[in-house]
Amino acid sequence: MPLSNEELGEYIASLERLLQGNPAGQTAALTGYVHKLEAFSRSGDQVPIEKTLQLFGTAVGGRKRWQAPFRDSGILAYALRGLSTVRHEDPIAKQYLRVVGNSVADNGTSDWSQDTNRELAVREIQAIIGCLPSPELRLTTLAVLFNLCNDFDPAKAAAATLRLDATITTFLVLDRIPEAALDYATDLLSWTTSNLNDAQFKDEVSLETFKSLLNVALQYDEDHHLEYVAILVHYLQDPDFQQRIATPKLLDDLVTLMLEFEARLEPDEVEAVFLELATSKNADSTTSDEAEVLLMAQLIGLLSAASATDVFARSFSIRSPVIERLEAKLRAPWESAHLSTICACVMVGNLAMSDEVCIDMVKIMELHVRLITILKKSDKPALLYAAAGFMRHLTFPEANRALLADAGLMEACCRMLVLDDPSVRGEAAAMLCKLVTGNFHNIEKVMYETVGSDTEAADPEISSDTVIFSHIVEQALAPVKPLPSTTMKNPMIELGRTIVAMFRYLGRPNAEKDVEAVQLQILQVPQIARPIAQLVRQRFYPEARSEGLLGLGLLAQTLEGAAAIAEEIKEDSALLETIKEHANATEAGLAQQAPSTASRDHQNAIVLLQALQNNAVRELQEAVGEVLRTSRLTKWTQYSRIRQSLSKHQRDNSIRRSSGDVSVLSSPSRDSPGTPGRVKAELARRMTDTPKVTPGRVRGSTYIGESTGSRPSTPVRVREAIGEIEEISPGTIKETPTTERLKGKGMKRSNTAPVS
Repeated sequence: MPLSNEELGEYIASLERLLQGNPAGQTAALTGYVHKLEAFSRSGDQVPIEKTLQLFGTAVGGRKRWQAPFRDSGILAYALRGLSTVRHEDPIAKQYLRVVGNSVADNGTSDWSQDTNRELAVREIQAIIGCLPSPELRLTTLAVLFNLCNDFDPAKAAAATLRLDATITTFLVLDRIPEAALDYATDLLSWTTSNLNDAQFKDEVSLETFKSLLNVALQYDEDHHLEYVAILVHYLQDPDFQQRIATPKLLDDLVTLMLEFEARLEPDEVEAVFLELATSKNADSTTSDEAEVLLMAQLIGLLSAASATDVFARSFSIRSPVIERLEAKLRAPWESAHLSTICACVMVGNLAMSDEVCIDMVKIMELHVRLITILKKSDKPALLYAAAGFMRHLTFPEANRALLADAGLMEACCRMLVLDDPSVRGEAAAMLCKLVTGNFHNIEKVMYETVGSDTEAADPEISSDTVIFSHIVEQALAPVKPLPSTTMKNPMIELGRTIVAMFRYLGRPNAEKDVEAVQLQILQVPQIARPIAQLVRQRFYPEARSEGLLGLGLLAQTLEGAAAIAEEIKEDSALLETIKEHANATEAGLAQQAPSTASRDHQNAIVLLQALQNNAVRELQEAVGEVLRTSRLTKWTQYSRIRQSLSKHQRDNSIRRSSGDVSVLSSPSRDSPGTPGRVKAELARRMTDTPKVTPGRVRGSTYIGESTGSRPSTPVRVREAIGEIEEISPGTIKETPTTERLKGKGMKRSNTAPVS
């Protein structure tokens, strides 16, 4: 029968005396109280049960030394059992939770008994979580779960299995979590999310949880906003999840989140984010440890990465509302270019994946105008890299190239070449290469126009009157800092390829009438052979090495070009050894390489050596001749047979003199990747594409008569891969037209040989 008031008072007083004493040695006494609780339960006397549990909860909450006795006596187990059967509206439910929560709380020691208590509680974690729907129990339940999971991984994993994150997020979005419990809820949400397994991370529950949390973050709770954004960022780091959020509604909300986050940053935090996003960091720079800085940088990088997915490409166009919002960022004055402008460059740029779209972006939308201004004026490497990546996409359509060059892109690239960041320099070099590929208008600009005032402002040692081509050669020979990633464009490689691309075009048949003047100017630039020789010397980029052999072969077709190569060989005999290595490649050596690359390099090395033998100085002729006599000519064709096969292409050689032979590999006019380059994990990788040289069959060579002692001219014909080259010796160019063509076009005479 129920206790009388007097009996209840004596009972409570006795228990209080026990709990005020030393916990040591009290296990037996506490076990007796467990038996009394069970008896009260059988008799239906709820009052002493509630009072007893209340005292237990208070005692263990105030003195953690009671945790072990509570476990050993069965009090903790009793409370856990009660949670699975009690009605949530019953006052006893809260007392059960208090006993459990305080029994598993961190006691500030490494006592094994603490984890033992938690192990017991984890077995009943579902019953604990089941109390959350009760508004009266929600605060206490969240506190219990916090104590249980804090620094205890098994509890976090168990909570993740039961999708505590989804439960908490639902209450958050409905504004049903007491303010006093928000700290607990936020930590639990973070712990649970980080413990989701792969299957859970990819299920629909996670997507709905993400959507709900995004809505909560947009409401902006100053005290917990950073935690919410951190959890969202955790989701966005998964590549598969990035594809799932590439929907108009979600992406628009995420862009809104980014813009609002940006607006709350202080000026010094903005600068720190710019530094954090830079692909290359100075030795003096330190990574920020401020949460706002790191989260903003990650948010920009991950939104950019999401735009690299196939789902994004299918779901969005340049007319999508969220894309138009980002376009507005690109149209703002360059002085107001902000962190979000980086994201805008990448996301809009990742829609520039077809010639049609790229042409519209330039000719109709005129997005290139603001981008070029950024490239000319900004001093933020992260912004420059992103804007350059977008702009390089716009250079792919041949129809855009002249327009972009006329709008000032070449001058912008010249300025970027003298900046400190190697990734920015690499993008500038790659754009120059693209601009001159197959475009004589731009090649003329390179030869006759100057770098402009922006380059001089960036590096006062470079005059604004420096001719662009001279600048390209000089920068190709300038020291290059290590690139942060091998996927980034190497400025030395790309500038060498730029020069080769010019050679390739200038040798095409039926070329424009001013080709001769341009060829003459190229040959007058000091150290013209060195950037191309660098391509041959390096071994990291096989395609670039092939282009280098091609470029030297084209250059060697004239006496002036061969002399320039001879000077390089005198400076560095290893260059000739490298060429010999390819010329003397054995069958076994060729078999170890990609067949097309090995065959191509071998053939071009042979042709280069033959041209050097015909046109170079005597000492080099003897050395080259020995290589040609001892080299293994490939089985698929003998060199003499190549010459014979092209005899039908020979023109009247009564005027033109022998200038050697040339073999040209087939190479695409644009470095089109296998798949469109899009941004990946790090912002530093943003829009990239991997150049790929298309293997081509060996082209024949042209042989022109015997030398008569007069100045030889260049070969008449050029291979089909580059349109069959026709290089004309300077001696055959009419004097007056050449002089007239060079007048008044910005040529800096001090950087080139004088033209009589």
